[in-house]
Amino acid sequence: MPINRKHAIVSGCVLAAVAGTFTSIIGRGAKANQGDSEARPAAVALVFRKPLSDTVKLSGEFRPFQEVDVHAKVAGYIRVIRVEVGDRVKQGQVLAVLEVPELRAELQGSDALVRRSQDSVRRAQSDLQRAESVHDAAHLNFSRLKEASATRPGIIAQQELDDSEARDKEAEAQISADQAALSEAENQLDVSLASQKQYTALSDYTNIVAPFDGVVTRRYAGGYLLQHPGAAGGASRRNRRVSPDAAGA
Repeated sequence: MPINRKHAIVSGCVLAAVAGTFTSIIGRGAKANQGDSEARPAAVALVFRKPLSDTVKLSGEFRPFQEVDVHAKVAGYIRVIRVEVGDRVKQGQVLAVLEVPELRAELQGSDALVRRSQDSVRRAQSDLQRAESVHDAAHLNFSRLKEASATRPGIIAQQELDDSEARDKEAEAQISADQAALSEAENQLDVSLASQKQYTALSDYTNIVAPFDGVVTRRYAGGYLLQHPGAAGGASRRNRRVSPDAAGA
């Protein structure tokens, strides 16, 4: 029968195709299982505990928390500069010295005036002591004459008694005059000492010192330049800029 044979041939082809597909799927599954069972190499590392840290380099600018421009307190010429930029200084350290010729002459004059006033005080004291001694002698002599005249009237001439009393009063007046001269000499000495103290203080101002421990960060003047006291502003008015020493703080 031709039709049944044809159906048989078709059925056989279909079965053969199905069997082939099933065989291919099984073969692929077997290869996949075989690949998974093989060992694959992997990188490993030893695990340990430590603090985590990271370093970052950045550019910056170092600035002090305080800066002071150091000025001269008196007018004068810079005689010597003892520090340079970058030097570390201590509070009270001399940074520069000014030359003030007229101030030196005034200080020498005040010293001489003090010495002269001291001599005047010593001379007034000596005069007062001498006047007191003269008065003591005159008063004693007058007291004796007066007592003798009172004991034996007429034994002492009245003129002699009057002269003795006059000398006693004159010596007493001389004491008052010498006391006034001594007081004036002492007052003059006080004035001379005050003047000397003033010029000494001005002389000390010729030393420009550091106001605190720090570092010299800038220099404004040099050489034999004229320095003016007081206000900042010009290069000739400022000598040094001092900043606190961060390393020493």
